[in-house]
Amino acid sequence: MDIGVIAKRYAKALLLFAQEQKAEDTVYQEVLQFIDSYGKVEQLATVLGNPLLPAEQKEQVICQAASIEVSPVFRKFATLVVAHRRESFMLFIAYSYVSLYRELKHISIGKLITAVPASEAVANRLEQLIEQRSQNSVDVILETKVDPSILGGFIFQLDDLRLDASVSSQFEQIKKQFIEKNKRII
Repeated sequence: MDIGVIAKRYAKALLLFAQEQKAEDTVYQEVLQFIDSYGKVEQLATVLGNPLLPAEQKEQVICQAASIEVSPVFRKFATLVVAHRRESFMLFIAYSYVSLYRELKHISIGKLITAVPASEAVANRLEQLIEQRSQNSVDVILETKVDPSILGGFIFQLDDLRLDASVSSQFEQIKKQFIEKNKRII
């Protein structure tokens, strides 16, 4: 079976269960923490994929990666995942849950990349503009990143939209036009 299909099914089940228990926000935070831990602790994937490790220990590892004190909803879900031997899919399930949660709560993630650090006021103003122009009251979480390689300007991403107004991309376009024009001369 396809990993994406499995992950989506488990994530939907977790979201529905969390909604029934009125704990979807808590579970969302725990899932984000699990994703963060998975990225920081290289051995986590190895431990979860180890067939010799008892199920109880795998459940404990999943819960500890999510939080010091996990909610009963997340703990029951970890038990279910391990019981069905899907612990190796846990990262994919977590990402699917995050996507479903954000879709449910109308949360969009924006990314602003600049050559120099953007001020807090600029980031807040950009968030407000996006929320005002949104058709269906979207909350925006804006992540800012500094990348000196873009030389100047900015790159803005929001869901599927990407606006590249960086100096480096403009130089690249000029270079392509110059090469194309010179090919015709020769």
